[in-house]
Amino acid sequence: MLETTITKQNEIVKTLKDLYASFSKVQIKAYFPLEQTILKVIAKAENHDDAAAWSNKLVMYLQSQIVLKQIPINKEQDALINSLSEQCKNTNLNYVYLAPIDDSLQFD
Repeated sequence: MLETTITKQNEIVKTLKDLYASFSKVQIKAYFPLEQTILKVIAKAENHDDAAAWSNKLVMYLQSQIVLKQIPINKEQDALINSLSEQCKNTNLNYVYLAPIDDSLQFD
């Protein structure tokens, strides 16, 4: 069971890093806040915080930012966000939301 959890955690971190790379390789001003938020979640995951919970929360944040601010994303980014969502779909988020969903301060 512990090995399964570690493997899942590692897969999530890899997807997060791929997602960060997909945003950072294109210099669009609107991407900068998204990149910084993804880095915060990567740091939490690498510090053995609950990667699935933080990543699930990140997916909702990214989706809200993309829709509300009309940020353009490519197919790779969309696929990575969907993959991350799929990896974290069974996460209990009842205790996680203490800030508005579109506020990046929730990741500090």
